[in-house]
Formats: sequence, C-alpha cells, structure tokens
Amino acid sequence: MKAPEVIKILLVEDDAGDHFLFKEYLSDIKNYSYSLTWANSYEQGVELIEKREHDIYFFDYLLGAKTGLDLVQACFSDIIDVPVIILTGLGNQEADMKAMELGVSDYLVKDEIDPEKLERTIRYSIGQSKMLKKLKDSETKFRSIFENSHDIIYVSDKNGNLLDINMSAENLFGYTHDELLKMNTADLYENKEDRTKFIQTINQTGICSNFEATLKDKHGNKKFCTITASIQRRDDDDNIYYQGIIHDMTQRKKAEHDLMIAEKLAITGKIARILAHEVRNPLTNINLSVEQLEEDLKGDEFQPYFDIIKRNSKRINDLVTELIENSKPMELKANKLTLQSILQSTIELARDRAELKNIKILTEFQDDQIEIDADESKLKIALLNILMNAIEAVEANAGEISIKYKCENKKCLISIKDNGCGIKDDYLGKIFDPYFTGKSTGVGLGLATTRSIINMHNGKIDVETQVGKGTVFHIELNQLIAN
Repeated sequence: MKAPEVIKILLVEDDAGDHFLFKEYLSDIKNYSYSLTWANSYEQGVELIEKREHDIYFFDYLLGAKTGLDLVQACFSDIIDVPVIILTGLGNQEADMKAMELGVSDYLVKDEIDPEKLERTIRYSIGQSKMLKKLKDSETKFRSIFENSHDIIYVSDKNGNLLDINMSAENLFGYTHDELLKMNTADLYENKEDRTKFIQTINQTGICSNFEATLKDKHGNKKFCTITASIQRRDDDDNIYYQGIIHDMTQRKKAEHDLMIAEKLAITGKIARILAHEVRNPLTNINLSVEQLEEDLKGDEFQPYFDIIKRNSKRINDLVTELIENSKPMELKANKLTLQSILQSTIELARDRAELKNIKILTEFQDDQIEIDADESKLKIALLNILMNAIEAVEANAGEISIKYKCENKKCLISIKDNGCGIKDDYLGKIFDPYFTGKSTGVGLGLATTRSIINMHNGKIDVETQVGKGTVFHIELNQLIAN
C-alpha cells in the first residue's frame, strides 16, 4: 500500500505557546501526515520561504513590527503558488479583505481553531491551490498558442466589440493592440455585405467555417481572408460571445492570380506565334501581289485601292507584332528616379489627348524629392495606360482627372481618379486579364500590361469604381530609402 503523502507545513509564529497549540492540533489529525517547520520571527520566515520547500504556509498576523501581510508582500511579489493562511488573535474584516486581495487562501481566528477546522482548511486550501495551478498551466499553454499563432485569434462580444485579439492582428492590420481593443469587428470589413452575411450564418447555425471575406488594414489595403468562428455561451443564453480565427489568404490569392495570368500569357503567346506564322504567310503573298498589280496597273484610278490594301496589311502586321511582343516576358532596367518626374512626364504624354476633349488634369504631389527604384519607360507605360483609359471614360468639356501621391511607412501611394462612367460590375473582376476589353476597338492588353509592370516593381494595384460616378486606381510602390 502506498504511504500517504507528507504535507510540509511552515508556521511563522513569534509566540511559542501558539506554536505548541498548533502542533497539538496537527497531531490530532489522523487522516493525513504532516511535517511542521517553525519560524519564530519574521526574518527567519523570509529565509525559509525563499527555499520553497513547503506545501502550505501559516503566518501569524502580528510578527513584532511586521505583519503576516508584510511577509506575503515581501516573499510573493509576483504570484503565490502555494496556499497561505493568516492567523490572528481577533477578527479583523479590513485585514481579511486585504489578505484576499493579496491572494491569501484563508484567514483564521486562533481562538476558533480546532483539529477538524484546521484539517479542513489545509485540505481545502491545498486542493484549491492544485486546481488553480492546473488552470494556470492550462491558461499558460493556451495563451502561448493564442499569442504565437500566425493566424489571428479573436474574441468579441455579441455586438462585435473586440474583447481580446492576439498580436498577429497587429502585423496584418497595422493597428496597435490597444487600438484594436477599442474597435468593432465590423470596422475591419471592406464590404458591409460580407459582414451581414457572416452574422446571419453564425447566428443561424452557431458556427461559420472558412467564410471568405475582404478585410482592410489601417491604411485601407485589402486583405483576402477566411474566417472560422463560433458562438460561445457563459452562464445563460443572453451572455454570449464570439471566438474566431482569421486566416490571411492575400499572398495565396495573389500567387494564384499571378499563376493564372502567367498561364494565360503562356497560352496566348503560343497562339500568337502560331497566328503570326499563319497570318504573315498569306499577308506576304497579298503584299507581293499588290506590288505587282501596282506595276501592271499604273494609274491614279487604282492607286486609292492599293493604298487601302497596303495600309490595312500594315495594320494587320502591326497587330501581329503587338501580340507577339506582349506575350514575351518583360525585363526591368531599374534606376533611381523621382516619382514626381515620372508622373509629370506621363501627364505630358497624355496632355494633347486631354486638351482635345477639354479635360482638366489636377495634381497633388507630396514631395518632389521622393525616390523610387524603377524602370522609367515601363512605369510610364503602366501609368499612361491608366491615364488614357481615364481620358476615354470622362465626358468632353466636363471631365476631370485627379492624380495624387503621398509616401508613408516606406510606401508610395499613387491614386488616379476620374469622374467618368465607371466600370460595370461584370467587368470589374476581369479588367486586368489579358485580352479582355470592354471597348469595341480595344485589344485588352493595356491594363494587363499595367498590372504586370506594377507587379514586376514589387508593387500593388487596385481599383475602386462606381458606375456613373467614376473610377479610382490605387498604386503602391516601394520608396527608395537612403542608406
């Protein structure tokens, strides 16, 4: 049979008579084995406590010039990990309350102690301490998981106010932890419809798994995420809260989209090369025949027809060349440039077209010394494609295009805004796809090329639009930081 566990007790008591009585009470307890150590002064008590060799402490309230509460504060400045019982000759409610605040397990009046009460106090206090230690260990383990998770873990009340959120949220959303705890989860949604749908789903079923939503960070950047959350209840049905996990899919979405674009370009490049071969062979024959006819049928009456044939043959050849060139991978030749000079040069390239339609181009530049590392010619092409689309989208004599940029947090944010017709919802998700166009005469390579160039500069491009009111293109580039 296993020997009973010996409970090690430390008694800090400056009265020898009270020590004797305490020892007698222990000897009358039959169900447990006890080992008692006596410290007859405050100083000796401190010395023994620092060894951490006991399972439970009993401190006399009055220890000369000091008190048992002073001993608690001196020896357990961080946390009390074993039970502490305060002994006093008289009941003192104020001291009792102070003891509870310090984490003391119990407060006993000496005249009321007997073996049964002492045994019950020891048993209860040690049992309670073990349970609290398990809870603390469990909390520490799960708190570690909570804090170290790469995914965002959050808890909110039933109205969406954040009660707790881990540090990963700072990295994703750019807010400080204190700022997040003052926010509502609804503040993080890009689209109110996503938030409404999420709430409806979780309230109907109690759980919502892998819900896809577009969230936004402190600077308005979109984050494509999945949310898995559930409803938890505390004491009653009215006291509910949500706990959930947010997984950032932004990089994965970008990688998937870039892969899709690369695959499309590879396929269209192959088609373009086949098309070029199949079109240019008969086109060569047409051009040779026209040249021969011009020699054989000299005269002004036929020349306009020859010119039409040659002009359109050249147009076909140029289109084939454009298809081939746009299907080739681009290479950057980056140099240190000022962002304002690139924007101003791009505006000048579009100036004539804007003046023909009597369109205003307004600029708001933060600083003319902001530098970026960029391929000037290609970045101009990317910006010019957006600017020309804006010019085409606005009405003559009433159109207005605003170009702004500002730099913060090592990022340069460019916006090109127009008051034109906007982009249809059906088109919005496709405007950056190669060979997609909403124009009757377009090839569908302008914005696809723009996105490709911006991506090659490790930048980002996004668009906001409202049909009938206009469109804003947002471009983010990396600022060149001086060493």
